[in-house]
Amino acid sequence: MLKLDPIPKVITFDCYGTLVQWHDAVRRAVRAILSRRLRGNETDEQVTALADRLREAAVERQQRSPFCNYKAVLQSSLNEVLRDAGYSATSDDQETLLSILRWIAPHPEVPAALARLRERYRLAVISNTDDELITGTIAAIGTPLDYVVTAQQARAYKPDHQLFLHAYAVMGVTKDETIHVGMGQFTDLKVCHELGIGSVWIDRIGEPLNPDWVPDVVLDDLSGLPELLLPS
Repeated sequence: MLKLDPIPKVITFDCYGTLVQWHDAVRRAVRAILSRRLRGNETDEQVTALADRLREAAVERQQRSPFCNYKAVLQSSLNEVLRDAGYSATSDDQETLLSILRWIAPHPEVPAALARLRERYRLAVISNTDDELITGTIAAIGTPLDYVVTAQQARAYKPDHQLFLHAYAVMGVTKDETIHVGMGQFTDLKVCHELGIGSVWIDRIGEPLNPDWVPDVVLDDLSGLPELLLPS
């Protein structure tokens, strides 16, 4: 067990990528969108490149002012990356993207890991999304969560401190009474470093770690988290 002082009251989680299969969902959406234009002849390389760029564009747009909801972020990001690829986005493209991202399956180990952790801790999601867009995905996870705090509620996207501070106010805790589990370095580890929040990095894809945002613990997935945080 990780030595925690004080013992957390709440474990907070990033959702997309950390708990659910975000990268696969974005690739499925992009493949469907490209398939309309390339008649099923799109390559895996084309799909991956456009999906990577779509995720990057969405993160970039989240950092712009003024705040706009995540549905609009996704739609404008899709318009941008399709335009750069030589295509025009259609309403069907927009609906394909949003419909796939409204229900994303959890990583296989996640429901059981969360169920074990819930025996001792309150569990929360802090996510760069809208309330409506994440509802189906939270249901897909299966394990009940005590709090789901979104960028829409705080009107701020990670790594803006405001989203975390809003979450702590909602949960009635201080940062020292939580530990955060996330996959994103810029969106999660950065703010944990800046605010002094205990952190667990879930490195699902073997990314190089930014030395400026070193977490307390690194795991490949959530399967080892109960052993780390629960007494033996």
